[in-house]
Amino acid sequence: METKNKSKTTSKSSKKSQAKTPTKSKSQTKSRKKSKAKKIIKKILFFISLIIFCYFAYQYYVKPYFASLDSNYEQVIDSESSSVEQSNINKTQKQTEVDKDENYVFASDYSQNNPLFFGNPSDAVFDVSSENNYLMEKSQFTISYNNKKLIPNWVGWHLGQQDLGEAERSDKFIPDVTLPDGWYQVRKEDYQFNLYGFDRGHVCPSADKTASSEDNEATFLMTNMIPQSPNCNRIVWMHLEAYERELVEQGNELYIFAGPYGTGGTGSRGYFEEIVIKKKNGDVYNISVPAVSWKVIMILPESDDDVGVVSEDTEVIAVSVPNTQECKYIEGTKESADWQNYICSINYIEEMTGYDFFELLEDSLEEKLESKVYEE
Repeated sequence: METKNKSKTTSKSSKKSQAKTPTKSKSQTKSRKKSKAKKIIKKILFFISLIIFCYFAYQYYVKPYFASLDSNYEQVIDSESSSVEQSNINKTQKQTEVDKDENYVFASDYSQNNPLFFGNPSDAVFDVSSENNYLMEKSQFTISYNNKKLIPNWVGWHLGQQDLGEAERSDKFIPDVTLPDGWYQVRKEDYQFNLYGFDRGHVCPSADKTASSEDNEATFLMTNMIPQSPNCNRIVWMHLEAYERELVEQGNELYIFAGPYGTGGTGSRGYFEEIVIKKKNGDVYNISVPAVSWKVIMILPESDDDVGVVSEDTEVIAVSVPNTQECKYIEGTKESADWQNYICSINYIEEMTGYDFFELLEDSLEEKLESKVYEE
């Protein structure tokens, strides 16, 4: 009995054991499924995170970077296009300049040998309203007169063989009665040498106009005078005038402009800025005393075609001489000085005075000549 019972017990136990085995297997399977599901979800979340990361990386890093590259590229292209456009503009401008030079034609309102044949330096006009740049044309020379200063701004003249002759020096300083009505006519005695010590200095020299007595007398008009220190007038200025005539004797003709600049000179009686004229009726006038006497000369071979002979090889002279007694000395020394010590360029005179000499010449040729410094 006991054996049977034991056997039954064992049999029941075995059955229980067999019955429990399937239950454990289902639990493990569920666990495995959950584990796999978690792994899949993690992978899905990883890929979602990766996608989100890539999206933001593209939006905030990659896209702006390529955008900046495009912008730089466009700037380079624009810059290159601008450079090409500017280059084309420059080429066009240069071509225009060349065309302008090639199309240049000399045109003057004056005939050859007239002082204004190559231009009017200050654009002086024959109009009483232009009282400080009043044009006075005479057969011997042309004047831009300044009624305020009672001296010329400049005098221009042509000097050739036909201007030189045997006429004697007039020595009769006379007022210019061709000045407009109401303008004061300076007289010989107005310079008051004993009080102020300045010569009545010719701008166009007496010796440059000796073809006839009439021509020489014209040079003594007071509109052709400026107050000059005796050493300037009688030494430096006179030596340059003599050299001009030597050039003419050598077969040349000259176009000349000369005049005063600035205020204040030193004569034999000291420094003055004005010569005061007191008339008996109480009227008072003032003759301006300049600081400098300047001159510009273009030297051409004697010709019937003065325009045709002007070239880059044409010689020019320009000087600026201090209106002082000391001008006969090299500055700071007691060594003798002469006009050669005061040579400069025409450009220098133009910058000083504001005038434009020989303006009717082609621009590049004009600039070439006016930048020269004369060598004797």
